[in-house]
Amino acid sequence: LNRLYREESALHFYEFTPDGFEWLDCQSANDSVLAYIRKGKTAEDQLVVCCNFTPVVRHDHRVGVPQGGWYREVFNSDSQHYAGSNVGTYPGAMADPIEWHGRPWSIKINLPPLGVAVFKPEP
Repeated sequence: LNRLYREESALHFYEFTPDGFEWLDCQSANDSVLAYIRKGKTAEDQLVVCCNFTPVVRHDHRVGVPQGGWYREVFNSDSQHYAGSNVGTYPGAMADPIEWHGRPWSIKINLPPLGVAVFKPEP
């Protein structure tokens, strides 16, 4: 996690200003899921962060994203590397032209139980 923080300016460039944060989904109280974007130095430098606050796996959970393309899973707190159950969306997901959360594109992911998954759009 510290390596990800150092390598991804989206996690620290706008650390103390609202310019580096944008909600994607803060309305899923029934599912206890939150999703947001962290922004870095450039418009291309973004991360999509998805959090599941329940012990239930969220299979095929759709999240709105700002652009089309491939979203690589760069962090999964439930990975076997952290002694987790390895539920996730490795190696990533292709964005579909399906409007979701007010965004023109969306990805379908598997959210780990009591976990966080982070995705990075690739050109």
